[in-house]
Amino acid sequence: MIRAAIFDFDGTLTPLTLDFSLLRARIEELAREYVDEDVIASQADQYIIEMIHAIGDVLQKDGLIFQERAFRELCILEVKASSGKALYPYTRDVFARLKAKGVKIGIITRTCIEVIRTVFPDMDAYVDAVVTRDHTRYVKPNPEQVRIALACLGVDPAEAVLTGDHPTDIEAGKAFGTITAGVLTGRTTAPLFAKAGAHHIFDDIRGIVELIGDG
Repeated sequence: MIRAAIFDFDGTLTPLTLDFSLLRARIEELAREYVDEDVIASQADQYIIEMIHAIGDVLQKDGLIFQERAFRELCILEVKASSGKALYPYTRDVFARLKAKGVKIGIITRTCIEVIRTVFPDMDAYVDAVVTRDHTRYVKPNPEQVRIALACLGVDPAEAVLTGDHPTDIEAGKAFGTITAGVLTGRTTAPLFAKAGAHHIFDDIRGIVELIGDG
């Protein structure tokens, strides 16, 4: 029996708008005030958040200062990109239908809480738990955000489904033992979700209602 549904945010509940190349370029520009180019180059294969933490770890007394500046700048850029953005037209209806089934709802995201509140100002009426990068440095694909969300919801992993538009969502859910579902509203194709090991693949989050109805 599924008692909780946890969702990624950008690309899953709302259209993708973030320009990750722009975000990365701005953080690298900031990093050049603190470290040499070779340190930045060493992070080329890392996601932006992991890059910020890694560069901060390399530094000593300035590490926390850099990280605070970098995350503040990242949040400003993310909120700017989210201005005027809206949820998919079916998101609130899906949440309402899930809650009517007694399902608890969570959101886990690599972004900041300000972005979610900008796009989803009435979030508190629908969502039982939100875990952002502000809660832990270990963001998906690390399963720590999943662990925190499930602890807040009071639900075991096997009784939860984690839904997202990226393989990192599937990785995080599988690593902690949840059911996983990929949605095709982002940039990930069905074959890539299958390769990541998603238990289910849907066109969008409306598939979760039917999945839980069947469960």
